[in-house]
Amino acid sequence: MAHTTVSLPRTAALTAGRGGQPRLLIDAPAGYAEIYLHGAHLASWRPRRGGEVLFLSRDAVFDGFHPIRGGVPLCAPWFATGPHEDKQPKHGTVRVARWRLRSVTSRCDGGVNALLGLEADGLSWLYEVGVGEELALSLSVRNLDGVPRTVEMALHTYLSVGDVTAVTIDGLEERAFWTRAEGAGQRLPGAVVLRGLTDRVYDVPATDHTITVNDPAKGRRVRVTGQGTPNAVVWNPGSEDARAMADLADDEWPTFVCVENAVVRDNEVVLAPGQTLSVGTRVIVEPLV
Repeated sequence: MAHTTVSLPRTAALTAGRGGQPRLLIDAPAGYAEIYLHGAHLASWRPRRGGEVLFLSRDAVFDGFHPIRGGVPLCAPWFATGPHEDKQPKHGTVRVARWRLRSVTSRCDGGVNALLGLEADGLSWLYEVGVGEELALSLSVRNLDGVPRTVEMALHTYLSVGDVTAVTIDGLEERAFWTRAEGAGQRLPGAVVLRGLTDRVYDVPATDHTITVNDPAKGRRVRVTGQGTPNAVVWNPGSEDARAMADLADDEWPTFVCVENAVVRDNEVVLAPGQTLSVGTRVIVEPLV
């Protein structure tokens, strides 16, 4: 169990979680959250007036080495195997690194902000998790190296849904997207529906672009707003790919969809020495009426 000298408000505690891994528990008037220091991984978020918003696999691995399946993994400094498909581990190093808890502060609206940091391989990362009736995530990186560095980033949000085949996703109509099988420049009319393996990287406006996940089985809609993110990723493995994933139970794929705000592929950023890049996600849950 890691120790911290950070002063914690009464609404937060650093405890041993699954696998004995250190986690920050937040139980505030406006919301509940669970953040593991391994990967700065947000494993749970519940607004005070609602149920769990994030999906976490019951087969997720908590060993301080492997990535955690579900919640909000941080994909950086590359996405997948990178824009040139030559990077390992998949989805970058920060999601399997041990982050340091830097501060935890209470807010006047009953929420809590947690700030985590990481310095590795010439890059300095800051990640702020704002927990309340809304979820606010902000990830930034500064190039500490003496040479330019190429960076991709994604906030890989797993949303819990009642039945993914009944979900519709608004805000991506007629947007161009890329898939591994079909390449770039694909477009589809109307709302996004999921009927099997779905893995699309969309081009979207980089400022305050909102994607809405309508979930009739849970009677709610989840609005995911990207900030500084010119890409949006929609992913679900479907039944066939799910069977090949050791950390995802075979029957879990219908219970989540990933809607990720990202800076990936052709939108990769080359950071000059000392330069900073910041991205963010806001998540709001509303009744489906």
